[in-house]
Amino acid sequence: MRTRAAVFAGLTTLASLAACGGDADSGSGAEFAGVIRDSAGVQIVDNTQDGLWSDDAGWSTEELLTIGEAAGDPDYQFGQIAAVDVLTDGRVAVLDQQAQRVQVYGADGVYRESFGGPGNGPGELSPQAITLFAGRGDTIVVPDMGNQRITLIPPEGEGTSFPLNMEQGIPMGFDMAESGTLVSQRRVMNFTDPAASTDNDIVLAQSYDGTILDTLLTPRRGGSFEMTSGGPRFTLFAPEPQWATLGRERIAYASNDAYRISVYGPDGALERVVTFPNQPRPVTEDDRRVILDLVRSSMEDNGVPAQAIDQMVSSMAFADNWPAFARLRGGPHGTLWVQRLRDLSSMSDDEIENWNPQLDQGGPHWDVFEADGRYGGTVELPSRFTPFAFTVDRIYGVFRDEFDVQYVRVYELETGPRPDDS
Repeated sequence: MRTRAAVFAGLTTLASLAACGGDADSGSGAEFAGVIRDSAGVQIVDNTQDGLWSDDAGWSTEELLTIGEAAGDPDYQFGQIAAVDVLTDGRVAVLDQQAQRVQVYGADGVYRESFGGPGNGPGELSPQAITLFAGRGDTIVVPDMGNQRITLIPPEGEGTSFPLNMEQGIPMGFDMAESGTLVSQRRVMNFTDPAASTDNDIVLAQSYDGTILDTLLTPRRGGSFEMTSGGPRFTLFAPEPQWATLGRERIAYASNDAYRISVYGPDGALERVVTFPNQPRPVTEDDRRVILDLVRSSMEDNGVPAQAIDQMVSSMAFADNWPAFARLRGGPHGTLWVQRLRDLSSMSDDEIENWNPQLDQGGPHWDVFEADGRYGGTVELPSRFTPFAFTVDRIYGVFRDEFDVQYVRVYELETGPRPDDS
C-alpha cells in the first residue's frame, strides 16, 4: 500500500477514560501513557511524550539507493526536484522543476525514460509544475500552475490534461488519496476587492477529467499571504491549514499553530482528535534578523533588483510564535507523520548560512502516530532529506548535499512488531 506528502467541531467532554491493559498494548513493547476519552461520539486521544515503542522496537531507516550525479550523465543530474513518487512495479518517477521534465528510473535506479520538456504545448511543462503523483493505474499526475492544467502521463498511449480551473481557487497544495483520487486545497481570492475574498479554503477531491467529486474540508484560510489595498502582505509563521491524506481514505487536518490534529473518515465525519504536548516558541529578534538576511541573500543570488528586494522585505511581517510543527504526511500502516521544526538557536553559524527557510524549516525528527492516534515515537531521518512517498517498507525522497546538489534517495523503513491498524 502506498500513502502520501473547515471542518471544526464543538467538542463537549462526556467522559475521561485512561487507556490501559490489553487495549493499550501497542504490540511494540510499551503501554499507552496518555488518555483516550469520548466527546460527543468523537474519540479524543491526548498523548504524552512517552511513546509506545520500546527502545528495541523503535522505527529506523537504512539507505538502500541513491539516484543522481553531481556531474556526468545528464540523465542522472537534477536541477530542482519538486517531487518523487513510486509506481506499482517499483519504478521511481521524478519531477525536475528546473529541467521541466519527468524522469523515470527502474527500481534499481537505472534511467528508463523522460516525459515533458519546456513549453506550453501538449505534454510540455512550465517551471511552475509544482508536484507529481503516481496515480490510479500508474498514471503520472503533474499539477502545472504555469500552464494552468493537470498533465496526465499514462503508462501507455498519449498523455492528456485537464484545465486547472482558477475559478475554483488558487491551488495551495495537492495530495493523492490511497484510491488514486487527486486532492487539492484551493484559496479563493478577489484581487480587485480583497475584502470580498472568502474566509475559508476548500479541499476538493477530483477525478482525472477535472470533475469535482467532493468537498472534503473547508478549513479557515491561512494568514501567511493576503492582498491589501496597498498590495500583497506576507506574515511569516502565521497559522496555516495543514492536511494530509491517510490510509483507508481518511484525511488529517490541523492549523499549524497548535498540535491538535483532526482525523476525518471517508464519509467526512470527524472520527478522532489527536493532541500532543507542545510549548509555544516565540519568534525572537535574532530569528527575524536571520530569516530576513537569508531572504535578501537568496533573492540577490537569483538576480532580483535591489528595489524589488526592499519592497518584498518591507511587506513581510512575523507571527508572534513559530508554528507548532512543520508539516503532516500520511505514512505506512495508516500512520500519521508530523515533522518537527528546526530550532535556529541550536544551529551553528555554518548551518544557518546554508539554511533554506523554504526547504529546511522542518527538521529531521518526525513524530509518528499509530492509525488509532496513539503516539508511537520519533523517527529521525537524515539531515537535508525530504520524504515524498512511503510504501510499507520504503521512504522515497530528495537528499541535498553540502553543495545543494540534489539526489533521489530511497531508505528502507524498519517498523518492528506492528499493532493492529485499528
